[in-house]
This record gives sequence, structure tokens and C-alpha cells, in this order.
Amino acid sequence: MTRVFRHIGIRLAAVTMMLALLPLSEHCSAQRFEYYVVDKGVKSIPALQLRSNLLYDMALCPNIGLEIQGQNGLALQLDYIGAWWNNDSKHRYWNNYGFQLEGRYYFSNGMNKLPLRGHHIGVYGHLLTYDFEFGGTGYTSPKFGDTYGIGASYGYSFRLGENFCLDCTLGLGYFQSVYGRYIPRNDNYYFLEHRKKTWLGPTKLEAALVWNIFKGNKNAKSKGGYGR
Repeated sequence: MTRVFRHIGIRLAAVTMMLALLPLSEHCSAQRFEYYVVDKGVKSIPALQLRSNLLYDMALCPNIGLEIQGQNGLALQLDYIGAWWNNDSKHRYWNNYGFQLEGRYYFSNGMNKLPLRGHHIGVYGHLLTYDFEFGGTGYTSPKFGDTYGIGASYGYSFRLGENFCLDCTLGLGYFQSVYGRYIPRNDNYYFLEHRKKTWLGPTKLEAALVWNIFKGNKNAKSKGGYGR
């Protein structure tokens, strides 16, 4: 089934980026990004993390994300999800791909300069496409911009040794999907109808394994080992 990028949800992306980057814009011209090495107190490159939501992975939806630290506990995160599992002979499809952009504030950065750790809040937006079918009625939303969501999040990032963290996040907001229903018959697919689904409530659930990419970007040790 052909996937064509007809539009990219300009209004959603613009609103999300404005909310996420507004606090950063006041400082970007006069200040540089800074990262503090906890055990040495030395300014270096910004904290940068590679991440993957384990819940999506368990649902056979591979995903990868990147998060970079800004000034005063602010951070910007971009995630990609993509799955393209097909079995044409049995009419089984598990296809979806999309993007999520989130602006965050980490409370720990303001107190003790721990990069991208501890409690955090944020605002996010996501754009998705999908095609799901399991031998019977199929559901597809192939146009970028027909399925999207916006919301606010809260979470906590736990440390797992020197180089890894577990970031748990819950998001509440608005979700909308315009999709079509179809049925397979022999080698053809017959369209049934268009539908629109809206939802107000939980729109994000994340348990992400996070890797601190750079050598100096490590979790600080406490007396009993690696602290929270």
C-alpha cells in the first residue's frame, strides 16, 4: 500500500516547537549550551543521550530517539518510530511510522547540575501513520497529519550504572486520527468507510532505556554506589 507524504502537519509542529523552544530562544544569542561533568565540575559539551522506548520495542515497533541538554535544565527530544511487518498471503499488516518532538525541563539540573536526570516535565506533539490488519478488517491512516496528538508529560529518569538510565514518562493530552476501514478479498482490498476518532486522556507511556553517548557524560557515584 503506497505511502505518500502529502503534508507534514505544519500547524502541530509549529505549536509544539514554539512551546518547547520559547524559553531557549531568550538565551541562545548571548549564552552557549553548557554541560557540567559532575565528578570534576568542568564545563564541556552538552549532555547528549540516545534512547529507545522499551514498551514500543515489546510491541514490535522499533524506535530510536535523541535528547540534547540546553540551558538551565531545558532539553529537546526527538523520537522516530517505524515498523513495516507484512505477510501478504495471510493479509497481515503491522505498519506504522512517525515522529515525536518534546521540550522538557529537568528539575535536578537547576539544583546540582545533574544532566538529564531525576524529575522532569514537558510538552510534546507527535505525528503518525499506520496500517493494521490481521486477516480481517483493516484500519489505515496513510496521510501524515491525519493522526496526531499533543500533550503535557511528567516523568522520572533513574540511573542504571555509569552510562545508562531508565526514563519513565506519562503524558496526558489530545489525540485525533482520521482513518479508513477496509476488507481483503483474494488479492484485492475493498474500502468500507472513513472514520474519525478523538481522545482526551493518556496519550504517551514510556519506559525508555537511555544511553549517555559521550565518555564524560556519566552518572555520579554516591557512597552506596550510583545515586538516584
